[in-house]
Amino acid sequence: KKNSRALEIACGRGEAACTLAEEFNCRVEAFDIDPVMVEYARGKAEKRSLGEYTNFFVKDGRDPDFGEGRYDLILAEGGALTYIGREDGVARCADLLREGRCLALLDLVYTREDVPQPVRDAYEEGVFKYHTELQYRKLLEDNKFEILFTAMLPQSAWDRYYAKMRRQVMSNGNKFTREFKDSMMREIDVYYNYGGMYSVGY
Repeated sequence: KKNSRALEIACGRGEAACTLAEEFNCRVEAFDIDPVMVEYARGKAEKRSLGEYTNFFVKDGRDPDFGEGRYDLILAEGGALTYIGREDGVARCADLLREGRCLALLDLVYTREDVPQPVRDAYEEGVFKYHTELQYRKLLEDNKFEILFTAMLPQSAWDRYYAKMRRQVMSNGNKFTREFKDSMMREIDVYYNYGGMYSVGY
């Protein structure tokens, strides 16, 4: 509602933060590590006359001091808590939320215990660590969250996403690095041909 405070972690271009402010007239703080994205988000908020309701700033979520005070909602989309480190990220969110308030997140999980190694290699990239859905639920519950709703993306959403990414990567006009192109094509191959479809969920 109007007096509520929300925080978005890794806000990207600011669409979700602007939508929250627009729909509820609440105050939204949002940060991203990329200054170009933050500047874009600020411009979007100004165009939509949301400047007084939104505050975008540059911040690395791996710094443990993000957020000030207490919030009614924290939004973490696109695997933001994995990037931060799930244990630290969930604990920080629990500290920042007012009692009885909400954490809304979207993140990748493993849907089985015996994940094939090619899938782990493609999705973890030697950097990230994913939980099974049950492990993620336990992490949330250990931090005193009550799980109100969960849902998995349907197969059609994966198909649309990977079809779009394949087109963009193969387009002559793209500005992706060779490293990103190779990584994305490897991920798509693993998803459809090496068990990813049966091992990961979002």
